[in-house]
Amino acid sequence: MRDTRSKKRIAFLELSHVFANQIKLPYSTGCLWSYCRQNPIITSNFSFDVQDWYYILDDKLDVDDVVNQLSKCDILGVSYFVWNTVISDTICEKVKQQNPNILIVYGGLGTPKWGRCDEFIQERPFVDVIVHNEGELVFENILLALQNEQSFESIKGITTKSFTNELESRIKNINDLPSPYLDGLFDDLVKSSNHDYVFEALIEPERGCPYTCSFCELGDRFFTKIVKQPMDKVYSEIDWISSHKIDYMHVIDNNFGMFPQHEDLTEYIIKKRDATGYPNALNITWAKNKKPFLFRIAKKMNDAGLLKGLTVALQSMNPKTLKAINRDNLDLHNLKDIVNLMKEMKIPAFMEFILGLPEETLDSFKKGLYDLMDDIQYHNYVGINNMIALPNTPFGDEKYLNEHGIKLVKTSPAFYHHQHPKEKLLKDSNNLIASTNTLSFDEYIEANLWKWYLTSTHMLGWTRVISIDLNKNFLLSFKAFYDNLFEFFINDETSLLYSEYNITKELLYKVFDGTMPWGRVVSEVSNLYWPYEEATALIFAQNKLRFYDEISAYIFKEYDNFDDPKYIQELLQKQSNKMKDPYKMYGGNLE
Repeated sequence: MRDTRSKKRIAFLELSHVFANQIKLPYSTGCLWSYCRQNPIITSNFSFDVQDWYYILDDKLDVDDVVNQLSKCDILGVSYFVWNTVISDTICEKVKQQNPNILIVYGGLGTPKWGRCDEFIQERPFVDVIVHNEGELVFENILLALQNEQSFESIKGITTKSFTNELESRIKNINDLPSPYLDGLFDDLVKSSNHDYVFEALIEPERGCPYTCSFCELGDRFFTKIVKQPMDKVYSEIDWISSHKIDYMHVIDNNFGMFPQHEDLTEYIIKKRDATGYPNALNITWAKNKKPFLFRIAKKMNDAGLLKGLTVALQSMNPKTLKAINRDNLDLHNLKDIVNLMKEMKIPAFMEFILGLPEETLDSFKKGLYDLMDDIQYHNYVGINNMIALPNTPFGDEKYLNEHGIKLVKTSPAFYHHQHPKEKLLKDSNNLIASTNTLSFDEYIEANLWKWYLTSTHMLGWTRVISIDLNKNFLLSFKAFYDNLFEFFINDETSLLYSEYNITKELLYKVFDGTMPWGRVVSEVSNLYWPYEEATALIFAQNKLRFYDEISAYIFKEYDNFDDPKYIQELLQKQSNKMKDPYKMYGGNLE
C-alpha cells in the first residue's frame, strides 16, 4: 500500500535481461535503499514502494507504461551498466519530459569514471547527478541535502552539469551495511512480483580487487583494498536464498578462492544445497593466483555438482599485451603444473581469453591458442570474450585509446543463449574494440573466425580425439593439424566447414554494420541465439557422416604417408563414436 503522506517518492531502475526464464534480484539498488532507510530522517520524509522498482528487461517491457509510473515519483535512482544503457537513457529522457522536476540520479559501472563525465552528462540533459564508486553513503547524502534544502556542492562523490566534487572515501566496514536479504526488502519484492520468472540471487563476500587490470571496472586503484563481510552475515543471506528456493547464485567476488574462509563458505553452500536443494548452480570469478586451498574449493564444488569447472583467466598469452593491460600472468611452466594438477584432481579447467586487447596481433592470438594445445597439452574449452570498452576503465580514456590506436564500434550487447527479438537487441549497444595499432578490423574479424574454427572443431570435441592421437603417436603438432585443415577446407567450396566459415564471417560483418545482433539462430533447431561455434556444432550433429567423410578426405590427402590406412579408419570411428548423437541420446532434440 502506498504511503499517502507528504513524503518525497523514490523509484529505482535496475534493468537486467532474462535468461533461461531467470531474472536477477536488483542487488545494487537494493543495497542502496537498505542502507538509506536505516536513517530515520530519510524514512520520515521519503517513501519507497517496491512497485516503483523496475528490474526486468524483456520483450514485455512497455516503455510508455514504465515512464508513466516513474513520472509520478520525485527521485529516480538508476543502476547503469553495459546491458541497459540505451533503454535506461530512453526511459529517463521521457520521464524527465513528463516530470521536469524529478531528480534523476545515475550510478553504476556504466557511467564514466570520475573526471570524465562532462561530455556524458551534457549529452544527457535528463540526468541531474552521477554518483561515483560506492553509492550507499553518497545517495544518503543526496536525500539528506534534499530534505534540508541544501546545495549538492558539499556532497562528495558526485558530478552534476555544473560541478564535479572530490570522491567519497571507501566504505571501510561493509559488515555494518544492512542486507536487502535480511532486512525484509527482498521479501517485499518477491511477495509483490507479478511475473513468472524465477529469481537469481547475488551475494558479496568481499568488495575490491588488488589487481589493476585496465580492462576491468574494478581495476581502479580506488578499489585495490579488499574489505570483507562477516561470514555469519553471508551465511544468513545464503539461508534466505535457500529458503526462497533460488536455484542460481552469483558470487560477487573478483577473486573467489583468495582467502581460506572461502573454503568454509563453500562447505556451507554445499551443506544448504544438500539439505534443501538450493542454491544448485553458481557463477564464480576465481582468484588469479591459485593457492592450494583454491583447488580444494574447486574440487568440493565440482564433486557436489555446483559448477562445471575452474576458470583460469589468462586473457592473453602475449607479453606485450599483458604489459599494455597492466596484467601479469603465470609463466608457461607454472600454467602447465596447474593444468596437470587439475587433471590429477579431476577438476575440469577452462581458460579465458579476451579478443581485441591492445598489442595483440592475429598471429599472437592464434599462437596463444596453439601454445595451450602444443606446449601445455590443454584441450578443454577456452572462453574467448570480445573486449567491451567500459567507460570507467582506461578504455574510456581518449589518451589510452590514442596510444594504442584503439577504434570502438557500437554493436548489440555481446551475449547468447536467449530468444530476445532482434529489433529489441539492436536498440541497446556496447562499445567493442574493433581494431588497434596491431590488429586491423579485417584481422579482428579473422581472429573471431579462428576463435570459431578452433572452438567448434577442437574445443567442442569434433576433431579433438583425432588431433590428440596424431600428436601422441606421430608427433604431429596441433598447429600443423589445424593450419593444414584450414587450408584444406578454405580451398574446397563444397565442404561443410567452408560453408560454415562463410556463414559465420557474413554474420560477424553484419554485427558490426548494425544489422544483426551477436549470435546465430539455427532455425530448424530453435529460436535461440547461439554462439557461432555452438551453432556450427549443431550443424555438425545434423551432418555427422558428411563431416567425418570430409575429415577423412583431409587426412588421407594431407598425410598420405601413413602406412596403415586401417589405423586412420579406426581413429575416425573412435572420434565419431566419442561425439554424442542427439538423435539417439535425446530423441532428436538438438537444443
